[in-house]
Amino acid sequence: MNVLKLLIVLAIVGAGYHHWKSSSGPSGPASAAASRSTSGFVALPRAEGQSDRAVFVVAAQDCPEEDAQRADRLAEDLDRKGIPVVRTHNVSFRFEGGDAGQAAAVSAVMRGPLPIVFVRGRAKANPSLADVMAEYGGA
Repeated sequence: MNVLKLLIVLAIVGAGYHHWKSSSGPSGPASAAASRSTSGFVALPRAEGQSDRAVFVVAAQDCPEEDAQRADRLAEDLDRKGIPVVRTHNVSFRFEGGDAGQAAAVSAVMRGPLPIVFVRGRAKANPSLADVMAEYGGA
């Protein structure tokens, strides 16, 4: 009976170690910080339909809430500056190989304050116009 208990404890410790190693590996928090641009955008899997040409601005559309109004203003400002912009309320991703690190990075950004802005494979929650311009021009 003691041997069985020991094996169960070892299995739990091994599973915990495996989970800890996979969450702090190349796609974990350390690499997310390393992949952050100077304007604070984080590398993410490309959103479906996203192109390198246009900036994606994601928040509720036709909504009186402040975050949606901020998204509208940002999209209008970008358009006035001649930057192609797609204003949308919906975004989706495909994760290759079931990478938990990619899913965690997407989740961290998408849980931030709206709007969520995507520029050339990078994203940031509620960036300023200056942040978006720096990311768009610096890429």
